[in-house]
Amino acid sequence: MTTICKAMLSGGTPRQIRDRTQGLVPARLRDLAIQLAGHPDLTVCVITCDDGTAELEVLHTGPPHRTADTIDCRRFSRQSSGSPARTLSIASQADLQEAISLIHGIFLDAVS
Repeated sequence: MTTICKAMLSGGTPRQIRDRTQGLVPARLRDLAIQLAGHPDLTVCVITCDDGTAELEVLHTGPPHRTADTIDCRRFSRQSSGSPARTLSIASQADLQEAISLIHGIFLDAVS
């Protein structure tokens, strides 16, 4: 059995966010988490497993706020993408900025 710990970054003070991201390796992953946690339309958490691995969970929680009663016309006409999850390099500052822009873009596209 694997035990996980989920720490909310969004809504925290800068010090709380730094403390909650302290163990993220590499440092650029920590930078990514801090940058995304500051975005008002995103909810960012760090999920840490008991084996020491960690990942970020990024959810779009900004407007428009959809509920179970919301009809999304794209939901019925969209084909399953079948595309696998993407792994992004954050090895350089340029890579980090590209990852941040890509994540913001994905969420903005999803709500438009």
